[in-house]
Amino acid sequence: PLSSCTSCWDVASSARMAPRSPLAAPLLGASEGQLSGIGFTAAVLSLVKGCIGAGVMALPWATIQGGAASAPALILLGAWNGYTGWLLLDCDAPGSYSDLVRLALGRGGVVLLEGSLLVVLFGVCVSFQVQAATLLSSLPSLGRLASHDVYALITGAALLPLVLQRSFSGIAAISIAALAVLCLGLTAVGLWGLWAEGAPTLPPQLLEPPTAHGFADFLGVAAFSFGGQVFVLPVRDAMARPRLAATAVGVSTAAILAVYAAVGAGGASLFWRAGVKQLVLLNIEPGSPCASLVYSCSAAVALLSVPLVFVPLVGIASGLLPAPSEPRLSALAPSPQPQPMQPWRREAPLRALLLLLTSAAAAATRDFGLLTGILGCLANLSALLLPPLIHLRLRGRRPASAARPAAVRTALAATDALLLLAGFASCAGPALLIVQQLARRAGEEGPEGLPPALGE
Repeated sequence: PLSSCTSCWDVASSARMAPRSPLAAPLLGASEGQLSGIGFTAAVLSLVKGCIGAGVMALPWATIQGGAASAPALILLGAWNGYTGWLLLDCDAPGSYSDLVRLALGRGGVVLLEGSLLVVLFGVCVSFQVQAATLLSSLPSLGRLASHDVYALITGAALLPLVLQRSFSGIAAISIAALAVLCLGLTAVGLWGLWAEGAPTLPPQLLEPPTAHGFADFLGVAAFSFGGQVFVLPVRDAMARPRLAATAVGVSTAAILAVYAAVGAGGASLFWRAGVKQLVLLNIEPGSPCASLVYSCSAAVALLSVPLVFVPLVGIASGLLPAPSEPRLSALAPSPQPQPMQPWRREAPLRALLLLLTSAAAAATRDFGLLTGILGCLANLSALLLPPLIHLRLRGRRPASAARPAAVRTALAATDALLLLAGFASCAGPALLIVQQLARRAGEEGPEGLPPALGE
């Protein structure tokens, strides 16, 4: 889950308690509220757009951290995500991801899914504000005026009127604009690297085995850049030919993998001599006109994307709260029945509180790479851990499963069990290493107040 943070923008469509995100229509290529009948190409593009986002900005840095293991691990992670998407389709059950979780795991599974999505969406908002504050403080004209934490709080103040508006339909097109600016920024970085660094060469770090912490950083960022399982079932239900959904998942996974490999390896090959920054945009010389334009546009898009993430975030968070009521205050015609409070009036204080919390977290967090790494580990819960568990629990309820040979059913069950263990390891192991690394870096500052990974 711009992991993505684009990967989280439409989570509301698969979360039971959340209202449907207005971004679903632009992503699926249909008019608002009309998702039926999309073609194969639109389905593939929807799945691709659902994953490619801000996490790609940290892939060159993560590739260096992953060393010789980055290429095979990226391929394995892509295949793993594609296979878990197929597992959800193979369950052959109607409804959203939350409906499937409830069918297989009950209410506890839904709470686990929506709780993890709530944390990830909150982290996505924080990462947007961290990205904007980092880019603004890196501009020479603005960096002299205030520090990163001040700009993080300023972004919160600037976002308040946006997150409090009653409808986000007017800015839903920002999903396409964000993707366009992302492509523009990556193109500018590539051209700058060719001009400043010369032809790309193979980084020596990619020939060396990674450290445990380095591999954890890579795995977290890469996992953060995938996580499109929440879109699989809504896209299948929206397709005119749902039987092609599995093919669409495979094609989109291959396309996403190709983009990530090109960006990660390309950025690492261009900037390894000067040092790859956690946000690859920062490799453009800060004082240049190109950097000022790219930094400003990227910071603006990051901020304008926050209200879109607030749609599913507030939807899930408000679903966890008891439904309040307000009595009618008419003395002439008192009503014995309390009138339900309007949804917007209920959500406005919650939106303001969540924005205050994300702004405070962004002010306290400067390490974009490690932040996306932690979010990637949390996203693995819905992307890699739950799908094999659901498939394993529902294996006896599917008509198609009974028609398969016994050897095939046994092999699938064994694969589900192995992936379940691997999914747990992918969530817990890297997260522990990253948290340990964050604790070790606490209090350390690089030149000009930046953490070592950004400053050096």
